[in-house]
Amino acid sequence: MIENGRFLRETVVDIDAAVVGISRSRWISIPHAEATSDRAAQIMSDYLFDILPIESSSDMKEYYQTCVWNDYSSVVRKTVKHRDLISFTTPLPNVIQGFALESRNFYFLGNERRIVGLISIADLNCRQVKVYLFNLLSELEMQLTKLVSAHCSEDDLLGMTFANEKSMYTEVKKRYESDKAKGVHVPFVQYLYFSDLINVIRKKNLFDQLEYESGGKFQDAFGPLVCLRQKVAHPPRSLITEPKSCKELWNQIDQIEKTLFHLR
Repeated sequence: MIENGRFLRETVVDIDAAVVGISRSRWISIPHAEATSDRAAQIMSDYLFDILPIESSSDMKEYYQTCVWNDYSSVVRKTVKHRDLISFTTPLPNVIQGFALESRNFYFLGNERRIVGLISIADLNCRQVKVYLFNLLSELEMQLTKLVSAHCSEDDLLGMTFANEKSMYTEVKKRYESDKAKGVHVPFVQYLYFSDLINVIRKKNLFDQLEYESGGKFQDAFGPLVCLRQKVAHPPRSLITEPKSCKELWNQIDQIEKTLFHLR
């Protein structure tokens, strides 16, 4: 039956450029007849835009761009090139990859031969991007939990955690002991934080399961993921604060995908 396909779906977060970007019908632009550098700079400064499309009666073929990102004192008029354009259905990871590897700050979004929208690195701070990242990090955390459970006994995990005197672990102990007193028997690994899983993997030398030669290299790769998880878990925090942030974000996404590839 046709509805069975919907029950068998595994990809529940499917976000593309159009979801994150802004459509041409909603963006702010400057009419071709008014397109001067001074007027464009004023609009861009008022709205904190680094890209300002120039609208003509026929099509949108030009735009203004700040010479330095977030600096509205100087803008330049440019013609849209083929490299400035991607499909509005481009998956979000590919958009982020393009920003990072091509050192770009924006793309115009196309549908067939028409420009229908715009996406910039500033748009990556939106809720939809954090939903995508939360989904990715959740899968990573579940897979790491399986890895730890397969190689560490309950007593080992209890010993490592209960020996820690930090306040956050005091709360873990209280929750665990309270649940146990109520007759709730949940594997202790489910009480661990994401950072705890990383520490256990390093201490138990499980990093070779993830293709790392040493605990140091494993820590260098996974330390930034703890910071990413904190940002995603607190939606008001910005993911992108400067152009180089996009490269950092792409490296973190690539790291997660690489790890999931080895764990699946």
